Amino acid sequence: MASRGKTSPDGLSVGMTVRIYSPLPSDHPFYAFVGRVASEWSHLEHILDQTIWVLASWQTTGFSHQMAACITSQILGVPPRCRVISALIAQRKLDSSLAKAFRALGQDAFSTSEARNRIVHDPWYGETGSRQPAQFRAMPASDPRFGFCDITKADIDRTINSIHELQERASKLQNAVLEMLYTSR
Repeated sequence: MASRGKTSPDGLSVGMTVRIYSPLPSDHPFYAFVGRVASEWSHLEHILDQTIWVLASWQTTGFSHQMAACITSQILGVPPRCRVISALIAQRKLDSSLAKAFRALGQDAFSTSEARNRIVHDPWYGETGSRQPAQFRAMPASDPRFGFCDITKADIDRTINSIHELQERASKLQNAVLEMLYTSR
């Protein structure tokens, strides 16, 4: 439950309204948006995993992408994947500017990762009267709000668009890795 109102000079609340929240119904359309955010993020991580698989197994007998996946499945998040790629680029003695670009991608993904984490991991509610979706936020470091926060489809769309930008960058960098490997043969 949350309340809103103005405070008079004597400290009393004036025009107070009370908003009551309950969990969103299981068929609420916002759950599809949550799933979309999770799926788009998974696609970004998959691009990075594929890049690791190629770099780790390139011209290495007996080390398949499937074996490399045993390793990448244990790596949590985009920044660690980007650090692994940078290390593999250095080991393969490829252009160091490419390693730097992957490290930058990992750093730039942080704010989008935080937005994704809030969408996927914070509990969803609806305001009883309006059914406006809201999430309960418990002071994440990047957005120290506490309590019910209204969330709109536009908020989620911004996160999805940011994930798409990261996917595009990761794909371009992946292509650059492949090009370097094939031309270094």
